[in-house]
Amino acid sequence: MTIKFKDKLVRPEMGKVILEGYLGKRIESCIRNGVMAAQHSLYAIPFREKTDDDGSWGGEFWGKWFTSASLAYRYQPTEAHRKILNNAVEELLATQESNGRISSCKEDFGVWDVWGRKYALLGLIAYYEETGERKALDAAVHALDDLIEVAGPGKRKLTETGLSLLEALSSCSILEPIALLYQHTGIARFLEFAEYLVSLWSEPNRYTPKGMRLVEDALEGLEPVRISSPKGYEMMSCFEGLCELYRVTGNQTYLDAAVKFANRVRKKEIMIVGSGSSGELWCDGASRQTELIEQPMETCVTATWVKLCYQLLRLTQDSVWADEMEISVYNSLLSAMVPDGSWWAYFSALIGERVPSHMQNEIVQCSCCSANGPRGLLTVPGWAVMMGTAGPVVNLYVKGSWKLKLAGGQEVELLQETDYPEQNRISIKVRQQVTANYAISFRIPSWSKQTELFVNGEKYVCEPGKYVEITREWTDGDEVELVLDLRGRVMTAPGNVNQKAIMRGPVVLALDSRMVKEENVTLWLRPDSMKWKRNEDWNMDYVLLENVTADEEYIELTPIADKPEGVWMAFEVPFLYRPSHFVKHEKRTLFMCDYTSAGNEFCEQNRFRVWLPQPLYMGSAFPTGTWRILVHTEDRPKIPDRAIQIPQSGALSLGRN
Repeated sequence: MTIKFKDKLVRPEMGKVILEGYLGKRIESCIRNGVMAAQHSLYAIPFREKTDDDGSWGGEFWGKWFTSASLAYRYQPTEAHRKILNNAVEELLATQESNGRISSCKEDFGVWDVWGRKYALLGLIAYYEETGERKALDAAVHALDDLIEVAGPGKRKLTETGLSLLEALSSCSILEPIALLYQHTGIARFLEFAEYLVSLWSEPNRYTPKGMRLVEDALEGLEPVRISSPKGYEMMSCFEGLCELYRVTGNQTYLDAAVKFANRVRKKEIMIVGSGSSGELWCDGASRQTELIEQPMETCVTATWVKLCYQLLRLTQDSVWADEMEISVYNSLLSAMVPDGSWWAYFSALIGERVPSHMQNEIVQCSCCSANGPRGLLTVPGWAVMMGTAGPVVNLYVKGSWKLKLAGGQEVELLQETDYPEQNRISIKVRQQVTANYAISFRIPSWSKQTELFVNGEKYVCEPGKYVEITREWTDGDEVELVLDLRGRVMTAPGNVNQKAIMRGPVVLALDSRMVKEENVTLWLRPDSMKWKRNEDWNMDYVLLENVTADEEYIELTPIADKPEGVWMAFEVPFLYRPSHFVKHEKRTLFMCDYTSAGNEFCEQNRFRVWLPQPLYMGSAFPTGTWRILVHTEDRPKIPDRAIQIPQSGALSLGRN
């Protein structure tokens, strides 16, 4: 491969990871009932029949699904999975034209033409990476050569293609497979085309007089809403491409731009559960997340945010990106997947109800988010435990096993035994045939202020938000014990200090209408810092309110076993009932569950909320009818039976130039 900058962290080899426990089961259901159960033959239809000349985007589905299927095959390299991949590639290659062109449009540069080509290329490259089948790489080379023929220097500028509203973000995201193809082939014209495309971002064009300025504006620290067209998913995809281009050029500007952009997204757009956007656009979401905003947190945005963080973790070994992915996976990503893994939500709210995606494209019987969600979730086996230059790096604590090769070729196996994040203890055992000197690094989440780590009983110092790197002579049977800080934390909304939420480790908690009933009272959260006063003359205990503060506080959480079916975690949470100045103040307890379980019946009757105004009026705790601001359909979408084709009315779409 043609690489100038090697990743600091590398994923395990194919088939060397087994994930168990809650997360392992959810990933298994995603693969079994979603990705590998999909009617993949439908995804080749747009290419064969050229269905996207009307502004549709059917060409994206083959590559989105196939890259998910490739990740599933890497995790579980079974003959059945390989056969599915083989058949899907053959179906796509049968649509390739004699000049190499692979497109879902009859004419070049339809609204979503280049976007669909990008995903076809990504799928073919993924197939080559996992199987070594040269025919897929050759097909991708021919397809890219065809694009260069019509969009290279002196031809149609890609910055003037695609949807004008998006200022060509969708077309420009093809940078990622261009850079990947150069990595795999070393063909100079591909690198030249990639650099040429990035140079176009800085030039004025027909869509925008100032140019896209993705790199410049990112380096200047502009808020995402002020960069180009604020379409979150496509914009992040362009920065994924910059990461791949950095690998082959070593141009530090590209990595700096990606890191600065991602950090601005973290601060300005990512909401408490690890996603962002309103109506698919950046919206200063961190500040607006307590409101009933329209179409919040598109699943495509969630998945792409996870994928961008994964890129940056590989390149920088900065644990902040693992922190971000952990929160996204356990909250926004898993909550968007229906419990059996067969379908996904298009948008996910922090209050109201969950709504499955409508059937967005009847030809392929899929929606963009149902195809894209697994691309984020199935990265987990690749980054949970990775190999660094000094040895294994543990990024995620989850029950399972990992087999990794040290620099000298010796295999080491790490076995995690844990119920984290339900419980705070993690045990990691080392299995190897020969004693060896190397380092194992353990991520200490930024929220874990009280952490204990022991190796064979010897204690090590931990710093929140950093890795603990332990270099020693590791021997078969060595055991690492880690205890993380899972105290309940009262979080303050960035845009409103009077809005509070609760997190426990990486998991956000929510009220759920199955466990909490509406009533005409107001309640206050009762953190550990809340002090009761006692008046003996009146034989009265009461609480006086203090100044509103944004300081992080802790709150007692008591696990409960009697939970509704399908709820993963639930806790008793202390509240204060304070109906008047001094009189009748009393302690109340409400049940709260993990955000992923909240509302997971995906029906109007099962409602939830994350943010809690102080005080919270319980009579309107769970607003009704919120599905109408999540989707623009006449009827409330239903989870489709994938064995039966169920057309549903479509949402507002961007199908015209």
